[in-house]
Amino acid sequence: MFSKSDMNEQGKKLRQMIGVAVDGLNSLDKLILASQELVKHHAGYGVKAGRYNTVSAALLDTLPKELGDEFTSVNEEAWTIAYTTLAGVINEASGY
Repeated sequence: MFSKSDMNEQGKKLRQMIGVAVDGLNSLDKLILASQELVKHHAGYGVKAGRYNTVSAALLDTLPKELGDEFTSVNEEAWTIAYTTLAGVINEASGY
């Protein structure tokens, strides 16, 4: 979906959204609003609703590879809940 020149910028945006998600865990109403705005923005680019599940799965697959021994079962459970919840909110907002 992105040209090669966009990948650095997309990486920055993804890291920002992950930060918003982590910060938003203590304020789910703000996280839901941010997620809904994300969906509206991405819909303009032609992003299909089911893609958010793919992104969630890719992120959850990447964490243990990148964090190694620092990625504990407790971390895995927390990130799985966070990503699954976020993907659910996004999918609902996008009508998926």
